[in-house]
Amino acid sequence: MPAILPTARRAPLALTCLLTLACPPALAQEPPTANQGLSGRLLHEMPLAPEFQETGTRVLRARWLRVEPGGVVARHAHAERPSIEYVLSGEATEHLDDGTTTLYRAGDVIPADHAKTHWWTVGEQPVEILAIDIHVPPAQ
Repeated sequence: MPAILPTARRAPLALTCLLTLACPPALAQEPPTANQGLSGRLLHEMPLAPEFQETGTRVLRARWLRVEPGGVVARHAHAERPSIEYVLSGEATEHLDDGTTTLYRAGDVIPADHAKTHWWTVGEQPVEILAIDIHVPPAQ
């Protein structure tokens, strides 16, 4: 003879069965067609046509960079590697060949197109930067 569940246990079981049939599973739901709760702002954009004639093997990459207190980033050019960098924390000073310096702090955007050659110095606190650039990876 089959066991009969006590009444107190049958009601939740019946409700579970009913909800399972009445509510489709989450995976069967339609994906949203409109954004909700999303906000943003353009930080910087750089036309790519003046940067190079063809893309070749170039890739878009994003890097997290940290420069320790007293550290430096050596002089380098962006002739073939345009970048947009976002300072996440700390401060860094950009130096240009003409003697111009610019202090960048958390929240600042640093564009570097084909015409920019620069180097960096960091003071008493580390700096963290999100660097997004287009570059040619080394041949393997």
